[in-house]
Amino acid sequence: MARTLCVALCSILALTGVTLADDTENDNPQQTRPLEPTESDLESFRLPSPEGDFIIDDGRSAFFRASGVGMFAASGADIATTEWGLSQGLHEANPAASQRGLRVATHVVGPAVVYWASERLIRDGKPKLALGLRVALMVAYSYAAIHNARLIQGSPGFP
Repeated sequence: MARTLCVALCSILALTGVTLADDTENDNPQQTRPLEPTESDLESFRLPSPEGDFIIDDGRSAFFRASGVGMFAASGADIATTEWGLSQGLHEANPAASQRGLRVATHVVGPAVVYWASERLIRDGKPKLALGLRVALMVAYSYAAIHNARLIQGSPGFP
C-alpha cells in the first residue's frame, strides 16, 4: 500500500512539474532533476481494491443492500400488525385488502416487484432512483405498521 501511495504521489508530482534537488553534492546547486516514476512502476501500478469500502463497484451501497431486507421487514411488520389488529376487533380500512389471501399476497408481491425493479434500475445506471424506490416502500409499510400499532393500543381488547 505504501508503495502504491508513493508511486501515485510521484506521478502527481511529475505531472505538475515539481522537481526535487539531488541529494548528492553538486558543483551546480541550481541543477535539479525531475521526479518521475520508472517504467516498471507505471506497469505495476494498480488502484486499490474496493473491498471494505462503503460503496461497492456495482453501485450498490451498504444502505441499498440493507434496504432490500428492510422492505420485506417493514412489509412483514405491516401484515403482522394488520392481522393482530383484526384479531383485536379492528376493521381493515382498505376495502381491496379485506380478503386475507389478497392482503398477504400484496405484502409479498409488492416488495418483490420493487426489489426486482430496483435491481434493474441499478443495472441501468440509476442508483439514486433505485434507492429512492426502496426507501419509499420501506417508509410506507413502516408508517402503516406504526399506525396499526397505535390503533391496537387504543382498542378495547388491548391489555
